[in-house]
Order: sequence, then C-alpha cells, then structure tokens
Amino acid sequence: MARLNPQENKHLHRNYKRMMWFVCVFFVFALVICYLLQRAGLSPVLNGFIIICLAGVFYLLFWLICAKIDKKREEKRKQDDNRDPFTH
Repeated sequence: MARLNPQENKHLHRNYKRMMWFVCVFFVFALVICYLLQRAGLSPVLNGFIIICLAGVFYLLFWLICAKIDKKREEKRKQDDNRDPFTH
C-alpha cells in the first residue's frame, strides 16, 4: 500500500472531519424530519425517499460551501507566501 505524503494526509483528514460533522448534524436533522413526516401520516417508504433526497441536496450545498472556503484559504495562503516579510 502506498503511503500518502503529509499534505495529502492533512487534506484527507480534513475531509473526513468535515464529512463526520455533516453526518452528525444531518442525522439529528433527519430524526426530526422523520418524526414530523411520520406524524403527518406519510408512508415509511416516502419518508425514507424524502430523507435521502434531502441528504443529497444538503450535502451538495455543504460541498459547495467547503469548496468555496478552501478556495479562499488557498488564495490567502498564496497571497501570504508572496508578501515580503521585511516590509510592513
């Protein structure tokens, strides 16, 4: 098995951490939505389908937000690397 270099390992760890946060927060949200949909009288199959669709939509939004944050972070890092440390 090939070893990852430290930069790839850091990136992979950050992605796992983000994914775990998304799963935990969405799990609580899904519990509430499932309860409300069941109380409304929807069938369990339709209830599950709605939760799966919501998970896909919310993960897409979450991914887009994280990509935008990473892009800003990379631009800031490049800008800080180009600055002369001896000028203020």
